[in-house]
Amino acid sequence: MLPQRQNSGKRPASSHHRAKMNVRNVVLVVLGLIFALYMYFNLRFFATTTVSTNSIEATGKGWRSFNGVPNKPTGDDGDTLVGASATRQVKHLVFTSTCRDIDFVHAEVLAFTLRRTGYEGNVTELLYGCTSEQASEFIRKKDPRHNVQTRHYPEVSAVNTTFGEKLLKTTLNPVVLSKWMLGSDAGEFSDNRAVPFEERYALASDDFVMAVDSDAIFTKKLDMWNLMAEANDVINARIYGQDASWYWPNRFPLTDEQLRSILPTNSRALLLDDWREYAAIAPFVAEVSAWQEILPTAVDLWDKLTHEQRYLAVPIAAAHEKSLIGVSGVLSVHHYPSRYQNWDFVDDIKHNPCEELAEGKNLALSSYPISIRALNFTLPQWIDGRDWSFFANDVPLDFFSCDAWMMHQPTGYLWQLATHTNGYERVPNILRRRHTMSVCLAMEAYNSASENYRSRVCPTGFNHNRRIPMEFEKKAWSTAVALAQGTEMEEDPSVYFGDYKRKKALGVSDQNDLKPGQEGSEELHFVFTTSCDAYQDWQSEALAQSFARVGQRGALTRIVSGCSDDAVKELLRRTQKSSPHLRIHVTRDFRSLPIFKEVSDDVEKASTPDDYAPYNKPFGLRDWLDSANPPVREELVVVLDPDFLFIRPFAVNTGGRVTTAKGVDSGNYERDAEVVEGMRQYKRFFVYAGTRDNVSDTVADGVAVAQRWSEYLGTAAFENSTSICPECAKVSKIDASEYYAVGPPYAITRKDLTKLMDDYCNMTVLKREQMKREHWMSEMLGYSLAAAKHNVKHTTFDNLALGNKADDYSGFVSLMKGNPCEDPIKPIIPGEAPPLLHGCHSYESDDDRGLKWMFYKNLIPNNIFACDSWLLASPPASVWTLAKRSRNTQNMLEAYGVCTSIKVFNQALVDFKTKMCPNGFNQNRRLRLVKDVRQDLLKVGKVHQAWQDAAQENAREGA
Repeated sequence: MLPQRQNSGKRPASSHHRAKMNVRNVVLVVLGLIFALYMYFNLRFFATTTVSTNSIEATGKGWRSFNGVPNKPTGDDGDTLVGASATRQVKHLVFTSTCRDIDFVHAEVLAFTLRRTGYEGNVTELLYGCTSEQASEFIRKKDPRHNVQTRHYPEVSAVNTTFGEKLLKTTLNPVVLSKWMLGSDAGEFSDNRAVPFEERYALASDDFVMAVDSDAIFTKKLDMWNLMAEANDVINARIYGQDASWYWPNRFPLTDEQLRSILPTNSRALLLDDWREYAAIAPFVAEVSAWQEILPTAVDLWDKLTHEQRYLAVPIAAAHEKSLIGVSGVLSVHHYPSRYQNWDFVDDIKHNPCEELAEGKNLALSSYPISIRALNFTLPQWIDGRDWSFFANDVPLDFFSCDAWMMHQPTGYLWQLATHTNGYERVPNILRRRHTMSVCLAMEAYNSASENYRSRVCPTGFNHNRRIPMEFEKKAWSTAVALAQGTEMEEDPSVYFGDYKRKKALGVSDQNDLKPGQEGSEELHFVFTTSCDAYQDWQSEALAQSFARVGQRGALTRIVSGCSDDAVKELLRRTQKSSPHLRIHVTRDFRSLPIFKEVSDDVEKASTPDDYAPYNKPFGLRDWLDSANPPVREELVVVLDPDFLFIRPFAVNTGGRVTTAKGVDSGNYERDAEVVEGMRQYKRFFVYAGTRDNVSDTVADGVAVAQRWSEYLGTAAFENSTSICPECAKVSKIDASEYYAVGPPYAITRKDLTKLMDDYCNMTVLKREQMKREHWMSEMLGYSLAAAKHNVKHTTFDNLALGNKADDYSGFVSLMKGNPCEDPIKPIIPGEAPPLLHGCHSYESDDDRGLKWMFYKNLIPNNIFACDSWLLASPPASVWTLAKRSRNTQNMLEAYGVCTSIKVFNQALVDFKTKMCPNGFNQNRRLRLVKDVRQDLLKVGKVHQAWQDAAQENAREGA
């Protein structure tokens, strides 16, 4: 509904005497109450009826429904009642343009989207401002399947092709429109017969003709019933227009003096106090007779108005002729903040517009627009949406050539961000939704129009690569063809595989400038070692799936030791399908008889039989470095354990801020923070608890980076180790704790790792023997000794991996704004959290029902990745609520750890099963782990009783 005028009225005089209560007054009160009840039920009925007809498919008005089937109201006797407007629809659609290349692109998109919505009427394009040769070429290129007629008026010049200012711009030229509609249509490329307009097109005087902007994108079939119902402030309107942003009560864009200078002294327009009934802009839908009345005046005004004012020609002409305009909010939308364009549909749709087009009830919304204009779809204040804009005039001119790229479209994730995140930038959610909807609609329309056009003109196929970006304040691409003149792609060096590389922007790093391990660099290799046991199989799958999900750059290798030939075949077959990015390196089993050398002897020896699985780590790594196929070429290696899960990309050599745990929340948001997914968070930082002053995340020869384990390992590696590593005797306790009390992940150069590998193997065996094979961490101690011997100093950080250890950085839980347990599926990963979860310790927390929730690798059944196995049950939101209420950091860490570990692990399960279970899989999130209860197998149908009881406690199944 349009804003109504204020009715003038006098304030009622107040009564100064007390009214007397008598029978007459009582009767009046009773009658008043009866009348009020009567009005209430009638208004309620009216409101209900109005809501029920807030759809194009509503019946009872006599006009055609959206699907083209007449909705014919019937009388009480069953006879069909057909009103005067029962079958009226837009019989003809017209737009004006010049012959520029960009006009051709716009015209084809308009025609494609118009026909796609189901419009079957006549369409005419009126060309002007170009020669006959240019017009002929323009017409030759058109797609005849859209059945768009063309008329050319070479006598009309084109100094400008758009008229207006700022957001009030139109491409509709009334001068050209009048030549076509008034008289006998003598434009070129007709049949050269002087035939009256109505006769040529078989139009009656009350038939509707729609005039639209040439850059319009149609999103829905134009239905006159819907338009009339929506623009109902004017009864029986003969002309409809899009509500214009220039309206303001009792104001008009032109001054009285300007109006008088362009209108006759007796013009009705000069008598208007309020222009509400004429505050419209293209597109216009009008009866033929209304156009014929208005156009002569509009043409006269055209020459008198400045270029910036010409969008007012039709509204002023309508006011002069006293033809009230039915003002609609859904003919065309293009400006997010506008209160006159109806954007209600954005909040009412139930689909993701970045993944699919509206249909059914979504399309039937009365607020769903008929068209959009993608002149300036941008919202730079919204940081997550800043890289997604659309400017129709910046589309490359060769967009329809067979080798042209298409537009780079956002995924459905952008809609999720717009809808479900709270922007730190304080950009209203409604604006973010409108922006995302508009960009997705525009890009889909242009890409689909391109595919449709090229399917006809490219007999051997065409380019489907979607690479053309549209970014705020970034240079528009002048060509859509990879290496055409003006390309944004680098030609040297030549590209033999994959995509062409964009030219390097000033001040922006490309892949060749990145240090190994830096964000975006491929020059790092992640590696982890395992046995062939079932529990390390599923851990490896979970790690590999999480690696892919976060988009981690670099290579990933699993070194597997001790597999039979059949097991290797099965492993390779499965991995090729489930995790094609995961390389497999196979070695013998080193756990029982590893080969080593005494410090004083060059002869290799074999230890007496042992059963120490961690031997596979140093000996497996050495075998991999020596004989990997393909060879290890990356400069930087990151050594992991199989019980790791990625929750965001890992990076070093970033130059990121190094701080203490207390200094993380610096408060210097301008320097240290960024906005991601609508939330302000600190940029990548490294928590350091050592004694040095100048520390960085640099990894280079002689300098590695690792997780701090000093609380657990202390200086144990160097105690009684002189016989194992004589060179290590000179390492002080301070240096031992500072540089060598380390655990995974280890980020180290390939050169350094290769250099210390032999000693890593030997010293692990010797340390285990020295400790009488009782210390499980002998392998970690052997690594520390080897690193010290070769002077590979480690910078230790507390926030590379989260393992629920005393020396892990846990302060990020106090900075969290959301509830990490609220969403049962999607984890919350704040920027302050470490990039990795390490499953070396358990997490435990309680909910508000007294139920205990756990996550620990040793409690998970080995067949959890089977298609029919349950997923892990998700803890309720109260787990975090109770922990937060305690204000205890450890309680919050336990709550965060259990909720996040379960959800990240479930994501890995779903990602794996989506690829490996072609007929579907069990998505029942039901397995609630129970302390001290572990079974090798989860037998669905015969579930272990403790698991069954725990599941029923959480969520009872059955009637």
